Amino acid sequence: MKLKSLKKFASLIGPYPYNPTFIFLFFFALYFSRYAPLVLEQPKGLQRWQIGGIIIAIAFLPSFIYSMYAYLLQRYRFWNKSNLFFYILEVAICQSLIFLLHPIMQAMLKLGSNTRIEAPVIANLNLYLTSLVLTFMALALMHRAERSISNRLKEADELVVRLESGREELVKSGEELRKQTSQFLHDRVQSDLMVIGMNLKSVSGKSSSEVDVVLDEAGRLLERIRTSDIRNLVQILSPNFEVGGLSEALNQLNSQYLKIMDVTVEIEAERLEPNQMLGIFRIVEQALLNSLIHGPAEKASVTVANTGTKDITLTVNDNGPGIGFEETKFGVGSAVIDSWVSILKGRKEIISSPGNGYKLEVVFSRTSVN
Repeated sequence: MKLKSLKKFASLIGPYPYNPTFIFLFFFALYFSRYAPLVLEQPKGLQRWQIGGIIIAIAFLPSFIYSMYAYLLQRYRFWNKSNLFFYILEVAICQSLIFLLHPIMQAMLKLGSNTRIEAPVIANLNLYLTSLVLTFMALALMHRAERSISNRLKEADELVVRLESGREELVKSGEELRKQTSQFLHDRVQSDLMVIGMNLKSVSGKSSSEVDVVLDEAGRLLERIRTSDIRNLVQILSPNFEVGGLSEALNQLNSQYLKIMDVTVEIEAERLEPNQMLGIFRIVEQALLNSLIHGPAEKASVTVANTGTKDITLTVNDNGPGIGFEETKFGVGSAVIDSWVSILKGRKEIISSPGNGYKLEVVFSRTSVN
């Protein structure tokens, strides 16, 4: 328990990051307030202005030196900055500079006044130690809140990283489930439908003509479902980019919108990695669904193009009513798009306003995904 309390007390002492600006302002205010009463003791006129200028110079000198000392430490020190011993030693050395600055400050004060006022720290060990403690307290007050905010920001960044990692794992798990479902439909359901169709054909002609008509119609329906509907579903669940590439996969996706929305696809980019093609496919899938549900749009266009020599730009446009930013709904579709943008290490931009349609633009590096 005592050790825990000691560690907590040590953490209150430091170490804290040095902020040269804060340090300059603190010591300038300290020294200026110490000597400011001298100004009021002077008669109005030139002498008062003269003393005021000298006091500003006196306050500026140690403040500037202390802040430069902090700046140089922050920039050039090679020892462990998080070590409490070195932190105490750094502050103690800095505070000891007052023994060198004190005579200079007294000499500057004599330039404009015959009054002799002792500086806040003189060549006295007790006063030096007292001022050292006050300096540690001042640094703690100045920087503890800053360190607390910095720690919270660091925790928030770590949380964002964990959330993104979890989201990416969820997307990958979803893709694995899609793949398994697609495999099941391809291997099991299609074969079962084929067997059922063959059985229906085998009994055709053994009953009345009316029954035969029904059996033939059922056989044709099953065959259409097997060769067309399930095939399309399998392709959407787990696109096969080795046959037809990205263009064919997107055209297959767009075929389900033929009766309700006119979708055009233009692929200009080449040599895309499989994971990049899958990411583009999933983003387009969600974007078109959003265009249909939240529009509804009558027309949409999908473009995948090279941007310069390194980037790929995916653009999905529609002619829907458009929305303002405050009306944007961040639902499951947006989460899926954001997840794939993160996996592709890209950036997303939405351009939309009432009456001007909806545009989604995703840009990622050609080499962003290995």
